[in-house]
Amino acid sequence: MFEQAITATKIIKVDKLSPQDMDRLIFYAGGEQAFPCVIADPRPLPSRDAMLEGLRKLRPVEIQNNVFPDPKTGDVMSMVQAIKDKPVNIIIGIGGGSSLDSAKGAAVVLSNGGDLNDYLGPAPARRIEKRDIKLILIPTTAGTGSEVTKVGVYTSHSGRKYTLGHPLMQADMAVLVTEYAETLPPSLTASTAFDALSHALETIWNKNAHPLTDRVAVESAVHILKWMERAYDSAVAGTKEGRAEMLEGACMAGTAFNMTGTAAVHALSFILSEKWHVPHGVACAFALEDVFRLNLADTETRQRLVQIARPLFGNDRDDALIAALFNKIITLKKKFGLPFTFGDLHINLSAGRIGALFYKSLDDPKMKNNIIPVNRKTIVEWIKNKL
Repeated sequence: MFEQAITATKIIKVDKLSPQDMDRLIFYAGGEQAFPCVIADPRPLPSRDAMLEGLRKLRPVEIQNNVFPDPKTGDVMSMVQAIKDKPVNIIIGIGGGSSLDSAKGAAVVLSNGGDLNDYLGPAPARRIEKRDIKLILIPTTAGTGSEVTKVGVYTSHSGRKYTLGHPLMQADMAVLVTEYAETLPPSLTASTAFDALSHALETIWNKNAHPLTDRVAVESAVHILKWMERAYDSAVAGTKEGRAEMLEGACMAGTAFNMTGTAAVHALSFILSEKWHVPHGVACAFALEDVFRLNLADTETRQRLVQIARPLFGNDRDDALIAALFNKIITLKKKFGLPFTFGDLHINLSAGRIGALFYKSLDDPKMKNNIIPVNRKTIVEWIKNKL
């Protein structure tokens, strides 16, 4: 992965991870005095669980699993309280984005004090000033890219979701273990793939984009679109094709949006997750085609989308290539069973509630990153079309 040249995180790719391998990484990160805490979700994952069982025979290790989707600050703090009086100097996050973000949040609080909630929102009571904890992140889904980003997403005490970002939240190591993604079920394969794809595309139609982010985003989008359907089909068939490639694609997209932030798709997705607990990748897929259409008004975005389409669909007129790319996204959404309407999500929403629920997304910094400005009229048009 040449993208390692533009990230502070050391990226390691392996097919399997033995207890001895993990022990070596812990030693390399923390030396002879290394004392690790593993933060992982409670979902059974036999390959990971066997590795941890073997690791505990090699060295003392704390294991915390109070991890759930859209991690709440209270859940992160319960894990911090359990380990704060122990000599933990390495945190290892293993899992999907919620596990990796929980690990980042725990490292922030252990190093800087206070409550994780203190660091959230537009006027936080505390700021990140240091990190005394080494951070190793190991994804088990191919979507969030959190293993190589400086951000985490947390649900505050008020129920609002906030993005917390700081260079000190960047992991020291990211370990891509193919085996951990090989049993990902079709539904998670689908939703996390669209999360990864949205990261690549939102890097492109972003006010913070520049030639370096454009190149990485285009390359990652091409890679993801080449492999996401094969990974989904293999999940349905119970085979392994495309799993390693999607882990790599999600990581590539993570290095891209880590430099720009995300945009309108993610701003809208936060409302869906806050109000109705829609899984993150599903929420990102929900409005992707609407935001795609809007951003076609930007000339440079159109050029980047053509660059994505050409390796996938061959030489043709620019308009035809963009249409082919758009149709591919729609086709994959349908095949993967991802939602286009609120009815698909089994949500009953009246037109009169659109403003109260969705206008607050306009204050989200992610929405302000979108290359084409989004206003209340745009929001109403998008949401009404999905009722």
